[in-house]
Amino acid sequence: MEQLDNEGLSFSAVVYEPYSCARCRRLKKRCSKESPICMNCSKAGEPCSYPGRAPRRSKRELERERKELATLAHADQMIKRGHSSDTEQFLISSEEHERSDNGVYYGGKLESDTERVSEHSSETRSSSAPTNAKNDAIVHYIPELRKSQQQQQQREIEQRPQKEVLFHEMCKIDSIPIRASSLQIANVAAVFKGGRHSSLLQPHGKGVRIERRLYDRFIAAYFKHNHRSYPLLNKIGFLNEVSTIHEFEDMEGNYEDTFYFQLYMVMAIGCTTLQRAGILNKEEEELSEHFAYLAMRKFCPVMHLQNVETIKCLLLLGIYSFFEPQGVSSWTISGIVMRLTIGLGLHRALTTRKKKSMSQLDIELRYRAFWSFFNFERLVSTSLGRISAIDDDDISVPLPHAMYAEETEDIEVTQMMIALRKMGGIIYKRVHSVGAGKQKLSDDGKQEIVDELRKQLDVLYEQERDKIRRHNSIACPTKSNSISFHTSDIWLAMRYAQLQIMLYRPSSLIPKPPMEFLIILGDFCLQALKHTYTLYRKKMQPLNWITLFRTLTICNTMLYCLCQWSIDLIECKIEIQQCVEILQHFGEKWVFAAKCAAVFQTISNAILDISLSNGQVPNMDDLTRELFGASNEYQDILDENNVDITWVEDLT
Repeated sequence: MEQLDNEGLSFSAVVYEPYSCARCRRLKKRCSKESPICMNCSKAGEPCSYPGRAPRRSKRELERERKELATLAHADQMIKRGHSSDTEQFLISSEEHERSDNGVYYGGKLESDTERVSEHSSETRSSSAPTNAKNDAIVHYIPELRKSQQQQQQREIEQRPQKEVLFHEMCKIDSIPIRASSLQIANVAAVFKGGRHSSLLQPHGKGVRIERRLYDRFIAAYFKHNHRSYPLLNKIGFLNEVSTIHEFEDMEGNYEDTFYFQLYMVMAIGCTTLQRAGILNKEEEELSEHFAYLAMRKFCPVMHLQNVETIKCLLLLGIYSFFEPQGVSSWTISGIVMRLTIGLGLHRALTTRKKKSMSQLDIELRYRAFWSFFNFERLVSTSLGRISAIDDDDISVPLPHAMYAEETEDIEVTQMMIALRKMGGIIYKRVHSVGAGKQKLSDDGKQEIVDELRKQLDVLYEQERDKIRRHNSIACPTKSNSISFHTSDIWLAMRYAQLQIMLYRPSSLIPKPPMEFLIILGDFCLQALKHTYTLYRKKMQPLNWITLFRTLTICNTMLYCLCQWSIDLIECKIEIQQCVEILQHFGEKWVFAAKCAAVFQTISNAILDISLSNGQVPNMDDLTRELFGASNEYQDILDENNVDITWVEDLT
């Protein structure tokens, strides 16, 4: 924890020690390890000290101690029997044994601390003191010997050359404790760069005063848009607790850490939603990073809980991480989220016995929390073209359902998102996974798999499109509804086209698609880019790395179709130029998007030149070189950002 603080990650004022305090060790109690005083010592009113890790002994030291204890036991027996001379002889023989093991040479003479202790004991025995003095020397022999040995070992370490003093990195003072929460904190801190600083802090550490109406707008925006995909929070209970806050700047210590984190991260996410919709001014847009900073101050204590609330906070952090330029942090967070989810058994339906001990609300909230975690993890994995952390066959949790009439619309959107996420996972597993490529199927067998998935996708799209159209025909569109794209049939058509691209593009199942597949593929590429640009113009397309990677995949696929002559140059010219406009609009910090925009602008210019020459291209190789340029810059950009589109390699 101290190491993380030194690196600028001041997430919490609470510091945890890696090992229990001295009093809890002595009483064999479970220590909370809080510094400077643990909970047990605080309740008892006793002083608390942390001695650190007890020294570990080698096998040789353990064997030596065993012999020493045997020496002491035998000496006690000899004293009781009155054989003082035998006792003295036994001690002398044991001293010689210790000299052979622990002695060091000084000026050619074998000498050790053991000899000095022995000489001291011999002087005591040869004096005119009574027999009790001899017994005392024997009783104190073992502790004195052990102490002198430790001192000698320490002196040897100090006298060695510096290069010979080697310690395991886990023994360093600033090392990370080996426990799940500490490792998870370190992993997130390594990849998530947001929430580190805030320019809106006052000198005493509190945030600047913000109007209550802004807080309410950010929270309302989150529940209007993001909560539909990830219904992990108890909306009514959460809003009721928010209503008890009189001053947001004075929340410290008055609310639980989990609520504090969730509240400020909800407002940070809600701020990004309103920013995307274009209804915030420049000063209000800066509040997103400020809220993230305030939330991350409670990150460490929340992570140490290791319960469902921990996963909820991680998921909110993951949603906010979508707006970092790359998907590395989202990928790391999604892995931790699903590991914790599986570890707590949230992917399994509750048993009848457990249901009897829980209210219907608690059961439903538990199931909703799982599907929120599922939606997030599946979105990240499919967007990056990677395998999911959980298979659909391992899930027995029922789908969420509305608890009251007012949330029916939100739950319908949630169920639609779950269905789309599942469909993406199914396509990846049956078409793009390594196992899909290992199947020894005929061309007809592969065709059947694609046709079956196409049918499922068509049925899903028609069902959800009809629901959206019925809803939009009844509801009166308002300005507040415009911040959410989940009830837009244009957005659904875009997602449908993207899933079709995923189904028909080159894959492990069909590395070289036939021409009839490529014609379908090229048509869906044009549709997907058209819908993406429409949403972008309507300010309904979030400019995060999910949108970036999806747009990039569409463009890659369209270029592949161009090289296979399965798409018309004139038709794709407008769509590629629109793609360039979207990529250029991401902003300065999105270096990846800017590089891709430059490459696609070059490609657009090449297509324009070819179209002006009436499509007179000497051969396929010339077209490929024109599209991808004379260098491997395009592939280098993909490799640099770990974009998993391996089938592009065949084109360069």
